[in-house]
Amino acid sequence: MSAQAVLEPHPLVVQDLSLSFGGIQVLQHIALHLKSGEITGLIGPNGAGKTSFFNCLTGLYSPQQGSIRLGDLRLEGVPPTGRAALGFSRSFQHVALCPELTMAENVMIGLDRQSSAGWLDAFLPLPRGKAERSRNRERALAALERLGVLEVADEYPAQLPPGVLRLAEIARAIAGNPRVLLLDEPAAGLNSVETGDLSSALKRLRAPGLVLVVVEHDMDLIMEVCDTIHVLNVGRLLASGAPDQIRGNPDVVRVYLGDDDE
Repeated sequence: MSAQAVLEPHPLVVQDLSLSFGGIQVLQHIALHLKSGEITGLIGPNGAGKTSFFNCLTGLYSPQQGSIRLGDLRLEGVPPTGRAALGFSRSFQHVALCPELTMAENVMIGLDRQSSAGWLDAFLPLPRGKAERSRNRERALAALERLGVLEVADEYPAQLPPGVLRLAEIARAIAGNPRVLLLDEPAAGLNSVETGDLSSALKRLRAPGLVLVVVEHDMDLIMEVCDTIHVLNVGRLLASGAPDQIRGNPDVVRVYLGDDDE
């Protein structure tokens, strides 16, 4: 498949996905159509299988049954590095930035897999390495600007609040222009103001060629930013729909959102 074909807007289609460990069923017959150009929410109680589902998408776990396709490309047998090369990118619940690097340098780490300069360029002032580092810095700055935190590009993580660190981590994930972006609890540890900034940033990430999936426990955030929400419960798909449909679904209220009358 050509690079041009990979960059076209393709849905991520999951069919009959099942995963088990030692006889314990973690995911059972999951079927989802994750559209590009939308923000998709994935919610459910602890242990519902959300992180395991992400791990299947990125190739970290190999499901015993089912298929995952990006457009017409089947991903069975494609390792995590291969999926990253196809445009899969992910953030994790716990922010992991290098304290010795500036924010821009931390974001540039996300471009390493696309860099061609070798180890020698890191130690010698060779033209190829200098030109590539300059291009990568420009892309890192563009990612920080897209997330609304360009002003911290030359600051260090220890100087900055959690909300800014989270946005910088997402900037690192988008610096390489991914086709699939998976965000694992981006609002974890943020206060209400920081969550509001995150909400605005996520809306700016919505793009025609990007499949954006957010796992999150902050229901206000999910209801505000998502176009479609899927609900997992004990490894099964409980419900799918627009935010209003999910908010009013009695099964979802019972197992996850809680009943305000109780």
